[in-house]
Amino acid sequence: MKRRTLRKNLFVSFTLIVILIAGLYLLLFFGRDYKSSKDRYLKDWERLVTQIASQTDDYFTSMNNITVQLVYSNIIYESLVAANADTNSSNFFDDNSQIKKNCSLIMSAYSSITNQASRVSIFGMQGDYCSVGSSRRNLRTSDILQLDLLKASDEKGGALCIQGPFPDPLSENRNDGTFIYSASRIMKYGYGSYGYVEVQQPYDILDKICSLSPDMEIFVYDDSGNMLYPLSAQPQNSSEQDIGLTRLQNVKQHLAAADSCLLKTGDEILGGAKLKNNLTLVAVERQSVLYSDLYQVRNTTVFFTLIVCFLCILIVYSVSGYTSQSVEKLTSAVKKIDFQDYTLPISPDECTTDETRQLAEVTGHMLQKLKQFATLTSEAQARELQATIAALQSQINPHFMNNTLAAISSSALESGNMNVVYMCSHLSRMLLYTLDAEQESTLDTEVEYTRHYLELMRYRYDGELKYNIEIPQSILSVRVPRLILQPLVENCIYHGFDCDREIRIIQIEGEQKERLWTVRVTDNGCGFSEEALQKITAEQEKIRALLDSGRSSFMRSEELGVLNTFSRLYILQKTHTVFEIHSSPAGATVIIGGQIHD
Repeated sequence: MKRRTLRKNLFVSFTLIVILIAGLYLLLFFGRDYKSSKDRYLKDWERLVTQIASQTDDYFTSMNNITVQLVYSNIIYESLVAANADTNSSNFFDDNSQIKKNCSLIMSAYSSITNQASRVSIFGMQGDYCSVGSSRRNLRTSDILQLDLLKASDEKGGALCIQGPFPDPLSENRNDGTFIYSASRIMKYGYGSYGYVEVQQPYDILDKICSLSPDMEIFVYDDSGNMLYPLSAQPQNSSEQDIGLTRLQNVKQHLAAADSCLLKTGDEILGGAKLKNNLTLVAVERQSVLYSDLYQVRNTTVFFTLIVCFLCILIVYSVSGYTSQSVEKLTSAVKKIDFQDYTLPISPDECTTDETRQLAEVTGHMLQKLKQFATLTSEAQARELQATIAALQSQINPHFMNNTLAAISSSALESGNMNVVYMCSHLSRMLLYTLDAEQESTLDTEVEYTRHYLELMRYRYDGELKYNIEIPQSILSVRVPRLILQPLVENCIYHGFDCDREIRIIQIEGEQKERLWTVRVTDNGCGFSEEALQKITAEQEKIRALLDSGRSSFMRSEELGVLNTFSRLYILQKTHTVFEIHSSPAGATVIIGGQIHD
């Protein structure tokens, strides 16, 4: 009886110790991290809503800025006044090509700054119209007067009128399933109206902005409660409409005192943001979806903790009958466990029986596992902190530079310096291209980006630089790494033309032979020195060896222009990579290429 009581006491004691350790871990370590992780998930979600709201605001504000600039344009005003005075029933702008050209140039200059507007149009009070952007169908002036956007702009009385999404009524491809947003104003001078201005942007751009998270639903409403986004979520019945209105009302109540808000209603998390132009953004996501990964980690951790506890209890039960002599000593040691260094203050060799010695070893191993898990948790927190810092650093608004270029372009346009306007337009398109996070592009967009760069260099060298680009249509859709062509051209300008050349000439030619595409960049500079060619060849082989062996992190190169292009092209094309350098006193040629994939 005494032996059974002792065994029972040992079993109960060790069982309580195992449960205590598991409970301490779950409550003190995992429980604390679980709560802080939920807070981090919510803060990250709120930051994402803020980011989407900011980009959505920029989307509509960019259209508004163009409408305001055109309203204050003297050339547009004079052209519309002349159109209104014309009694001919035909389109005034089609009959006056110079006026149409002047207006088109003004609208193109403003729309090219954002590079997003698909169409910019002006309308006279008698239906005369002029537009730039995507192709449009020819309409009678009487048809123009029946457009809904003109009637809606009249109702706004000069304020911005945002409508959409809907098919472009001016487009000849209006039935192809493409949708746009329209921002329009009635143009007034004093108490009289002299025309309308409209700016269109594709629905797909806003859809891409609002689709950063696949699990988050984004809704955009105007000041009347009409849903502007998304197109696919337009209410199909009164129940869905009531749900949407309830969400909107809840958000607006909290936005009355702040520009943004965060609410929890049942299983839903609601985020709201007050946008410019009296727009409201509502973000919705279910908590069960937002915290799904965290719930899975919680359930998995609890499950494995219970499994470990169960196994430990079985071990205690099987060895408790043989450890009575040293159980008190081992129990005392377990009670003194320091959770700072996760060490057992007793050596297994100090135990008087094999069973208790094994138990001490198991306890020590379990503590080491806990220590490893705690270390991994700490490292994960450090990596998450670094990611948070990087996310905060990446939140610099990329539109600042484009807005600055827009201001410079507007000032230059007012002073009549069209060179500056064109240079700002080229630089703006280059900036927008480099801000794209995609790793790959097409040869067509690479050539377009390089053309903008060459245009800027042509202004710089004041006629001393000439270039020609001949790329066949068949290879323009080839996928290539981003920014592989412009560095080669830049190398020509800054290194190839170190010698005196009265006229600097750069030739870019493309070619397709069966399933192989190549692009040849040739200049009339002084060429590569023999030493430079040997160095580039050696570096090229070194880069090829590092990439083939999976040690790309060891890559270093001083020849960033040509070798950077080679390394990124080799990563994409591997053994099909074409990369050749030919040099002579009359100039140098760099040939790049690869295989065409379906």
